[in-house]
Amino acid sequence: MAPSPDDLAPAKIKDKDAFVQQLPKRVAAIEDIWAKISDGNWDQRQLDALYERVQEISESSKTFGLFQLNESVFSLEVYLSSFVGADIEPGEAQVDAISGLLRALRTASDLCTASEQEKPSAPATTEVAVFMLGDQTGITSDLATALGKLDCKVEYFARGRELLDVLRSRRPKVIVADAAKLNDLQAIASDLEEARDAGTQHIPLLVVSDSSALQQRVEAIRAGSDGFFVAPLDAPIVAKQIRDLMRPEQTKPFRVLIVEDDPTQAEFAGSILKKSGIETLEVTEPVKVIDQLRTFKPDLILMDIYMPEVNGLELTTVIRDLPEFVAVPIVFLSGEQNTDKQLDALSVGGDDFVAKPIRPKHLLTVVESRIRRSRQVMSATGQPPKRDRVTGLFSRKHLLDRVARVLDANDKSGVSAVVIVRPDHLPDLKLQLGIGGIDHLMAEFGGVIMDAIGDRDVAARIDEHTFGVLLKRDTNAGIEGLAKRLLSQLSDHCFSSDTSPTGSIGLCVISERYDDATGILNRAKAACDQAGAQGGNRIVTHIFAETTKQPKAAPDNELRDRVRDALNNDSFIVQYQPMLDLQTRGSEAYEILLRVANAEGDLLGDRELIEAADAAGVATDLDHWILDHAIDILKKRRDTGRRTQIFAHQSVYSALDSRLPDYLSEQLHQKRSNGTGLVLDFRLPDISHDLKAAKRNIGRLRDMDIEVSLSRFPEKDAAFKVLKYLHANYINIAPRLLKADRAVISSVIRQAHEASAKVIVSNIDDPRSIDLHWSSGADYLQGNFIQRALEDMDYDFSQVVI
Repeated sequence: MAPSPDDLAPAKIKDKDAFVQQLPKRVAAIEDIWAKISDGNWDQRQLDALYERVQEISESSKTFGLFQLNESVFSLEVYLSSFVGADIEPGEAQVDAISGLLRALRTASDLCTASEQEKPSAPATTEVAVFMLGDQTGITSDLATALGKLDCKVEYFARGRELLDVLRSRRPKVIVADAAKLNDLQAIASDLEEARDAGTQHIPLLVVSDSSALQQRVEAIRAGSDGFFVAPLDAPIVAKQIRDLMRPEQTKPFRVLIVEDDPTQAEFAGSILKKSGIETLEVTEPVKVIDQLRTFKPDLILMDIYMPEVNGLELTTVIRDLPEFVAVPIVFLSGEQNTDKQLDALSVGGDDFVAKPIRPKHLLTVVESRIRRSRQVMSATGQPPKRDRVTGLFSRKHLLDRVARVLDANDKSGVSAVVIVRPDHLPDLKLQLGIGGIDHLMAEFGGVIMDAIGDRDVAARIDEHTFGVLLKRDTNAGIEGLAKRLLSQLSDHCFSSDTSPTGSIGLCVISERYDDATGILNRAKAACDQAGAQGGNRIVTHIFAETTKQPKAAPDNELRDRVRDALNNDSFIVQYQPMLDLQTRGSEAYEILLRVANAEGDLLGDRELIEAADAAGVATDLDHWILDHAIDILKKRRDTGRRTQIFAHQSVYSALDSRLPDYLSEQLHQKRSNGTGLVLDFRLPDISHDLKAAKRNIGRLRDMDIEVSLSRFPEKDAAFKVLKYLHANYINIAPRLLKADRAVISSVIRQAHEASAKVIVSNIDDPRSIDLHWSSGADYLQGNFIQRALEDMDYDFSQVVI
């Protein structure tokens, strides 16, 4: 039996208070991990991390007598346990069930936090309407009585359809349903959800049951419930939780900042919005808009495009660089009728376009719908899009995108750098705080970082315990000064836990010597590792080897060990470089690129990686790792309706190995997939050693709908004889042909097409190459000038214009 609060010793009460205070961040960490897992990237290690956090909340809630919270989290713990340590992925229905159990955990957490806050409860001045679905003499009767004593008006409904009819005209603060009425709820689930979502505030649906059976919880989730309570209830406590959580508050009116240099136009737009109860602030001097943003904190910005001093597009670009305003909707106002110019306006970060002269109804519809959607996103995620749930900082992907933009811009004014921050002595902190306490500590670390950096800096959570910041200053001294200030503020900060953690900082200055955003982050992380190894609470700067423009290769033995370790632990850095299909607009094609880092954080791949795998005797294992990864990707994308091609390089050993088709056939069978979309890339010089063996393998691969590409393809006649003999699907021309004249390129492409092969041109690094090969009839283009390699597969092929 769980102890009551009176049975807890003072030390335990203190621990309980700390646990409740940290609970929102702990649940946010669980939601963040689940978002990554459920987004088509099932990862057993991530599941283990999620399960560990769920177990910790389950054990603590039981220890501290938080009964309703324990009921909710225990169901989630039991459901997840069937997938932990098992080589199975949940189906769609099971994913929905886990998501529902997580929503129930969030509701239980919110209720727990609301009821445990140490603040006097003000007398209720407004009735809280609670709709009850069930029998007035059933298991909800005690709860209804307790709510009535708290001045909460309760209305009973015997059938779900009756409740739904009333709900369309009157909105309660909460709906409570007897589990015996679940069939009623399921029958009207979609209509009920539509009615609940009709306003700007979500109406929670809580289910009360006399059974804690998991199946009934799942049925409640399918009916749309947000929380689940098991009778017998401690009715007064549960009623107080509901009253405190759902106490009516004045819905914040919409707030719109109008940026318009013409006072008459600004006043006209403001008058339209004010008549609908929207608060407005008109700014007629655009240069002052940033200060007004911070004080007014609008839900939406209404922006004129053509203004003196600074135009709307320039101003929007500046606003989107400020982290706190990156998600605020921006709607442009202009008399511009040119569609291309309107698209230009939207491309810099705008969300919509209202043409002048302003039509009041149109303006109101756009403004209100945009703000409602923005608030729904905030309500669902707890923070704007692209942000980490626990810390509120940007995601790793967003930081990488911003670093890549700095590389592409090649801006010579000022100095840009990436700073990596990580708490020191993490193993000791984990023992002291537990994994949930670490999540709360990471949230505080993120807050200290945000306080230390500037408005134009970009801070992100890189991984579970690591933060990254993209900075730009006038000089190197400015970068170093920020790093020192950050280190000092971390040391001086009073953290809520009884700990005084310090941080290690790694720094990598961005220059033209680097051409990869992931590599820059990796170098800064390696420097941070060095700072930690030296005792922590210090800064280490990555030093580029000036004698060479290439990453310094690791010693042979070290690189072999790193390749073996990456194979054993699935720890390769995997990148995907888009390949533009010039013949089929919007089609998706990527090449898989594997990388490992040396001790300095430099990324090594291609030749070094292949040679190290060969020397370590694991070249075939490396080939199989790539193939397994490619098949998994293709299956997941196919399951979501995406038709994607994946090009995967294979070594000479696999090219000539008669067992390769058998291995692939077995893998496709086990993963319940097919070969469609998989393209194996063999280097032409490799397979020339045994063309008969290569022909047999390629023929069997073709039977499995797996295609083949021949890379390092020269302009020689012998090469085209091999192409016709093997019937390969693609050729990737030799790098030296990039500088060949148009006649040679055209000849190569023509002969390849005559052999029914498509032509890939890689290593494109300037616009002249694009023009030459596109106009000569190439089928695919690839290279850093078109798009650098990415850590994900989110490239928008539909927007590419050549």
